[in-house]
Amino acid sequence: MTHISNRYKKRPPIVILLAGLPGTGKSTLARKLSRRYRLEHISTDSIRKRIFRDVRRDHFGRGSYSNRQRMVVYDTIYYVLYTLLKHGVGCVLDGTFYQDRMRAKVSRICDRFNAKFLLVIVTCPEETIRKRFEEREKRERRTLSDADSKVYEKFKQLFEPTKLRHLDVDMGTDHETILKMINDAIYERKS
Repeated sequence: MTHISNRYKKRPPIVILLAGLPGTGKSTLARKLSRRYRLEHISTDSIRKRIFRDVRRDHFGRGSYSNRQRMVVYDTIYYVLYTLLKHGVGCVLDGTFYQDRMRAKVSRICDRFNAKFLLVIVTCPEETIRKRFEEREKRERRTLSDADSKVYEKFKQLFEPTKLRHLDVDMGTDHETILKMINDAIYERKS
């Protein structure tokens, strides 16, 4: 076995998990973070549409959005994360991650590969979220997310608080301020 000097060791990969209710702006933030830190962007919406090609708007808990299908999506996310980290590639995970056990599983996978893990709980004023859903309904072109106000209300009931170390961000705040908060948390700088 060859000894590699500390000078040539790679930095551990970064994994940023953006968890929160639908419509809070997780995907917008994920795109900015993936560009800024050159990380892969993995979203539950994208995975769902790749696995279930016939995804359509279903009532919450049925069809493409049944609990069983949801677990297939999250299991795929864990597999993709594991594979990326195995190859030293970091990512931004973007999804509701409404149960704390889902977030904890991401943390455990990161620990296994000594990756830098940051959990960000994303919120947004409800008025802004409702406006986003109204605008989404009016658009001809669909977004990756099929969430609407009904889905938001269901996840609001299901969303569990976390016991994990995390950063809370409100997407109603200036985005540059949010990006600075996240950068400081990644590199553990105190403001």
